Amino acid sequence: MEDDKFSKLKRLMDKGKWHYTFVHGVLGWGVSTAILFSLLQGFFGYVDFFDVLPLSLILFPIGGLFWGLYMWSYLGNQYAKAVNERSAASS
Repeated sequence: MEDDKFSKLKRLMDKGKWHYTFVHGVLGWGVSTAILFSLLQGFFGYVDFFDVLPLSLILFPIGGLFWGLYMWSYLGNQYAKAVNERSAASS
C-alpha cells in the first residue's frame, strides 16, 4: 500500500470506530440517501417529498449505521494487513 493511502487510512483508524460509523455511515450514507430517496419519490410523483422524508430520515440512517460498521471492519482488516506488510518489509 502506498504511503499516502496508508497515512489516510491511519488517520481514519485513529479517529475511532464510532466517529467513522457516525460520519461516514449515518451522516454520509444514511442522511444523504434519505434525502435523495425522498427527492426522487417526490419528483416521480409516487409520494410527496415531505410525507416520505421523516420515515426516510429514520430508516436510512439506521442502514447507514450498519453500513458504517461493516466498512469499519473492512478498513480495519485492510489496515492490519498494511501494518503487517510494513513490519515484514522493515524486518
